[in-house]
Amino acid sequence: MNENQGIKVRIFDLEKGLIEYEHIKIIRIISKNYNLLIMQDYLPILGEIEGSVDIKNEEIELNYKNIKAFYMNSNNVFNLMIKEGN
Repeated sequence: MNENQGIKVRIFDLEKGLIEYEHIKIIRIISKNYNLLIMQDYLPILGEIEGSVDIKNEEIELNYKNIKAFYMNSNNVFNLMIKEGN
């Protein structure tokens, strides 16, 4: 990805299906046992969330609270699969 393009985010849940966002600047994960702040060029990582995820750029601010989900971040693409949530 180009340095100014940020992160591409793909969110999947059973209610809304697949939604994609581009040019995301930060992803904040607050889970039961840890906190992460993912920005462009963050190392590849995968894990499970019991908590919340905030996704932000200049135009978008998404907040997923009290969710159970899996995530994977690799090559500036962040995938979030929500299995339970409000």
